[in-house]
Formats: sequence, structure tokens, C-alpha cells
Amino acid sequence: MLDRFRVVYRINVSADGAVVTHGSVPARFLSAVRDVIALHGIERGTIECKGRGRKARLKFSSDFPETGRQAIRNVWTPPTTPGPSGGRRASG
Repeated sequence: MLDRFRVVYRINVSADGAVVTHGSVPARFLSAVRDVIALHGIERGTIECKGRGRKARLKFSSDFPETGRQAIRNVWTPPTTPGPSGGRRASG
């Protein structure tokens, strides 16, 4: 099945820590991710931010623990990207 959302950024978590492999991650969020993986003892996994227009979501790999997922969702702020333009023409 085709995924209609594109990857905005990807973070790989390994024993070395969190490393950005794709895109540009806000520094504050990356710092929070590093704190969460240290707090929960997470040693591997992947976090992806996928978005389209004004919509964005986080996707985690299957080996990422659920408690770490919720902690990361709590510190995440969706990226502000311009939404789709168009629709009804302004009259005036």
C-alpha cells in the first residue's frame, strides 16, 4: 500500500544514542528524545515524523517500547508547515 505521507525527519536510536538520518529535527525535540531514551533505557528503534500539508504524525518502529512512545509524544510539537492552498476564491 502506498503511504500518502512523506517523511519529514527520521531519528534512529541505537546504543550510541539518537542520530538524525533524514531531514531536519528541531534541536529542542532531539534533546528531549535523548533524555527520554536515557530515562527509559531504550537501546534501539526508529522514530519518523510523517506529514502532508498541515497534518503530521509520529511513527515508531515495532521494537520501540510503548512507555517511551508516550513520553516522546508528550514532548513533541507537530511541525508548522504551510497547508494546501486553494479552495474557494475570495470575493470582494
